[in-house]
Amino acid sequence: MFKEFLKDHNFSDYRFSSDIFPTVSDRDFWNGFQNEACVEEAERELDYTWPVIKATDFMEFKKSGNRNIMENIHFDRRNHLILFALAELKENKGRFLLQIVNGLLTTCEETFWGLSAHWPDIKHELGNIHRTDEPYIDLFAAETAEHLSMIITLLGNPLADLCPEIIDRVEYELERRIKAPYLLHRDWEWIGYHKQPNNWNPWILSNLLTVFLLTEKNERRLQRALEKMLTEIQFYYDALPADGGCDEGPGYWGHAGASLFEFLYQLKTSTKGELDLFGDEKIGCIADYLKKVHVTADIFVNVADARAVGKSSLLVLLYGFAKETSQKALMNFSVAAYRERTVTASPLNHNNRTMRRLIYSAEFLCEMEEYEPTYPLHGSLEYLPCLELAVLRRGDLILSAKGGFNNESHNHNDVGSITFYDGATPVLIDVGINTYTRFTFQNSTRYTFIPWTQARNHNIPMVNGEDQPFGKEFCADRFEATEEKIEISFAGAYSPKAGLMHLNRTVCLEEDGMCCTDCFAFADRTPRSVTEVFMSVLPVRVEDGAAILGERYCVSADSGVIHTEFIPFEDAKLESDWQASGVTRITFSADDAECITVRVKNYEGA
Repeated sequence: MFKEFLKDHNFSDYRFSSDIFPTVSDRDFWNGFQNEACVEEAERELDYTWPVIKATDFMEFKKSGNRNIMENIHFDRRNHLILFALAELKENKGRFLLQIVNGLLTTCEETFWGLSAHWPDIKHELGNIHRTDEPYIDLFAAETAEHLSMIITLLGNPLADLCPEIIDRVEYELERRIKAPYLLHRDWEWIGYHKQPNNWNPWILSNLLTVFLLTEKNERRLQRALEKMLTEIQFYYDALPADGGCDEGPGYWGHAGASLFEFLYQLKTSTKGELDLFGDEKIGCIADYLKKVHVTADIFVNVADARAVGKSSLLVLLYGFAKETSQKALMNFSVAAYRERTVTASPLNHNNRTMRRLIYSAEFLCEMEEYEPTYPLHGSLEYLPCLELAVLRRGDLILSAKGGFNNESHNHNDVGSITFYDGATPVLIDVGINTYTRFTFQNSTRYTFIPWTQARNHNIPMVNGEDQPFGKEFCADRFEATEEKIEISFAGAYSPKAGLMHLNRTVCLEEDGMCCTDCFAFADRTPRSVTEVFMSVLPVRVEDGAAILGERYCVSADSGVIHTEFIPFEDAKLESDWQASGVTRITFSADDAECITVRVKNYEGA
């Protein structure tokens, strides 16, 4: 798509404006900015002392694998900088300008704007501290550059009156750390020339586009940067299936599909609508993905490392994406789901947001308040055939299943896994991932050290004691979905040691629950031991060979011996996500079973 555009168009034919965001002088916008609390919060923080990221903070990642020690300081500094900027934009009295200058200068004094977990040592080994001779752009170096570019643009006049040198310093650092290195490099993995990219590509490029549009004064150099960016975002576009599915999960869509939207929206607004790339069919599918994997309110089907809850801010951005791709049903969905959200934090909260996204969210939120949604939001089936993920609905009952393969981005070994919700109640879940550490992204430890990536902790069978292994070759053989059922064949997701010839799973919704039937065929003289696994964060007890979940649901199998094991999360993020201290692993183990049917029904004793 983007390469085709570059063949037929020249950026010299477009006039790009840097006047694309409301500055402090645009009082209509900032007086109406729906975050009244930011001024009061900034006022309480006026004595904030900007903390220093020490060498030992940076080194901790290599020492113990702990990312948070360094990252907590990094994000605290940036959240305060944006808080002071928003408060000044909102109030426009100059009270927060000195702290903004402090924040800008201390950020410019940092050696590296990114995270210790992302620093690439020159020998591709983990270094102790960052280097100064080879600038590198990671996710949060790009976000930092966006913050600084936006602040010196939106507050340019008052900053120039107070301390013009700070603008010069920021522009110098943007050139040295971001603009010149970006134009020079083709070798960074996230770009995509040498490796299929993931969310890093649109996430970073959307922020770099902001930097160049706002600060690049050389027209030919801006055109060169734009050509490079469109060439490179094509790599991400090509990596996505035709149905627009995000294999990293709905949480990462906020950094992937949503960042792609922001990239395209900036191109359109900076040319006053002349450069509009939203008409592409696949772009529309990328927007529609979030609706297809929706459960209820701001809860979404969980796969890979994504989180299942707390996507309300994405629903606001999705509204803008739906509007630009002319998808009225998706606009309707985003408004309705946002109003039903369970997480009430404002999408205009400054924490862990870019300035650009806050402004876009404010713009779309105003429109959403005037929109009257209609229901229902879904049919009985949502289906992503290329991604191999489907969601069945029957009233409040929501059943999802995935196929795919075991080398997806942010991969878990989970081919054939299912989840089951009753409204907002998670009955059978995909746990997700615990707080990231150094061991999260090393293949040598990811599938051994971290339990939640392993097949044995997903809702899929273990066969002859074998988990599904990691690797693209371990995949579903067939994935089909209709309004009545989902069928998956996935013997190929297991190693030859499992001895499987065929494994066919059929799942469907019933009047008061769900049914999952697995049929097995084994090679001659192979043991035939099967353990069906199901995961639940509801309280579990065993009664008459069945598992009673939360005194509301009964999980039973037509064969096999039941066993339950409580696995503590021991992780604040997972405890918060699931409002539980851990998950119960429910298993039904059988020998010589050709088919096993497991049902989840309402518990008659409830």
